[in-house]
Amino acid sequence: MSTILALLAAIGAFSIILILDKLRADKKARETLRARISPDGSSMYDDGAPEKHNNLNGEPSAGAQRLLGLLRAMGVNTDEASKQLDARFAQAGISSPDAPAYYLFFQRVGGIALLMLALFVYSTANADNKLLMSLLALIITVIALFGPKLYLQNTIDKRKKVLLRAFPDTLDLLLICVESGLALDAALTRVCNELGAAYPEMTAELNRTRLELALLNDRVRALSNLGERTDMSAFRSLISALIQSERFGTSLTDTLRVLSEEFRLERLSMAEAKAARLPVLMTVPLIFLLMPALFIIVLGPAIVNITSTRDEMARKK
Repeated sequence: MSTILALLAAIGAFSIILILDKLRADKKARETLRARISPDGSSMYDDGAPEKHNNLNGEPSAGAQRLLGLLRAMGVNTDEASKQLDARFAQAGISSPDAPAYYLFFQRVGGIALLMLALFVYSTANADNKLLMSLLALIITVIALFGPKLYLQNTIDKRKKVLLRAFPDTLDLLLICVESGLALDAALTRVCNELGAAYPEMTAELNRTRLELALLNDRVRALSNLGERTDMSAFRSLISALIQSERFGTSLTDTLRVLSEEFRLERLSMAEAKAARLPVLMTVPLIFLLMPALFIIVLGPAIVNITSTRDEMARKK
């Protein structure tokens, strides 16, 4: 057992060192990003949105490269695994080139450490707390086997909900900008400036699309990247309209107006559906919380009267 504890302590210390190295690398990358985007040191997130782009050239930091070397020594095909994770990280809004290295490390090495911890917890159980310790060991095992995947999927689902909630307002504002005579790039810039505080996730996506439109030679590819990063039907509809306008010169205003009305009605229907579910959701709290109190208020005086009458009759006898 002492060997297992020593191994767990070493892995914990190593993880703390990795976290500190990641924080230092992120700070340095943010400073480099500001300097490369604007000479005066301002970044593309001057509107208050969080900076998601840690590295413009896509190269992992020194700490991440050491982790990748360790994983390769363990027989993990890091290149193939990173390619498979790229789309998932993009959908989760994680654009750091270090993310695959940390994810794979905690999935493989951290999972083994947690499994050893679960074995240690289960082996220390006695007759008094065997059930509790077995349940704790089971929870640790589930976290070790499915923790990273569940975390990534949960992050993706939460981000999709945030983007879907922000999409109708973004589309309305984009329509107003296009109707006022602004080009697509200028309209995206204006939308990012206006929505920076309200919807930082949406602002980060549009900022990245705006930069790709300015830097890439293929504008269709830049717009398609937005659909791949979000993986949402709403964004794919918008991207199809933008690509159609880019290729064939069709009226973007009419298309955006139709999409805006459609998604505004969809958001209204979603709100009505949530409101319609409230009576069903409130049934259980009403039954278990309100009904006992109501019974006590209604039946309490009768019970007190019956009890006092019975005691009085018992005393007379």
